[in-house]
Amino acid sequence: MDGAGIEQGRRAYFDEGQLPLESVRQPVLRSWLRCTDMGLAQGRRRDGGPLTESDLTALRQRRESLRRLCRPELEMLAGEARDTGSVVILADADGMILDSIGDTGFLSRAAQVALRPGVSWTEASTGTNAIGTAIAERRPIAVHGPEHFFAEHAVLSCAATPVLDPRGAIVGALDISGPSVNGHGHALGLIRLAVDQIEHRLFRSGFTDCRVLRMHDDAAMLGTAREGILVFRDEQLVAANRRGLSLVGRSWEALDDTALGELLDMRGQAARGHLRLTNGATLIGGWDADVRGGGIELSVARPLAFERAEAIDAALAAHDGNVSAAARQLGVHRSTIHRHLARQR
Repeated sequence: MDGAGIEQGRRAYFDEGQLPLESVRQPVLRSWLRCTDMGLAQGRRRDGGPLTESDLTALRQRRESLRRLCRPELEMLAGEARDTGSVVILADADGMILDSIGDTGFLSRAAQVALRPGVSWTEASTGTNAIGTAIAERRPIAVHGPEHFFAEHAVLSCAATPVLDPRGAIVGALDISGPSVNGHGHALGLIRLAVDQIEHRLFRSGFTDCRVLRMHDDAAMLGTAREGILVFRDEQLVAANRRGLSLVGRSWEALDDTALGELLDMRGQAARGHLRLTNGATLIGGWDADVRGGGIELSVARPLAFERAEAIDAALAAHDGNVSAAARQLGVHRSTIHRHLARQR
């Protein structure tokens, strides 16, 4: 969308109460609607200010595993950010900024609009923005200039992608932000590639009592962050990456509810060769070495106690039965809660 069109859309939405379906991108408009539903309005911010230094230090210590996981990509992108007058940002699953590095000049300007560690950039706190909207939409997104909900954030151009664990729960978000006058059209692609690398590393260690299947339609992609990964326990799909689910035509709702035989025709499969899908398609790949009795527990990448019935019940009660809100609080997919409710019936 061009700048004039966005400005026209802002006037229609914020001044005239109309839905600018033609002039504002759908993900941005959905975010504006969510922000309005949460009571946000121009000139009225909800954020409670940055964390104190001691609270930020404590938060960083609690999120140290996430920071360590993302550090290689954060450092890699920092060079690109410096060259383009931008910053690269790591936020946790709650949208709280943990780290920001890059161009020192822009870092100081970003702090003037609270784009700095210790500040929440969820939609509920800061309106439409790449970090908060990527978390809310569970997908990569760029937010440019006046697409931000609050007018003072129009100086920013941001791109972010949520980091998903092998169960589909959001564990954080990676973002590149810079001045809107610079454009940064390549930022979203860089962020997506970086997050692919981060998520791929979560599958480096074996999962206890699980089998890991790696596959792609191009043999050259095997062993790279572009390969699809499915994890099975007792022939049941229990974890995956986005690429793996896409290759077999499934979504995160398939976890815990899909058997190996529903996805693959295992008759005559080679250890490292062609994989026949039940839909007739053929992929290339194979199983990791058997890791039964060793490796990491599948639950380590998930929020603590997320499968405990009492935790789900408490989250639902806190949000008056709102499944989406409870899922966001627990850091799980909605399907996990729906399955819990189905077992109670």
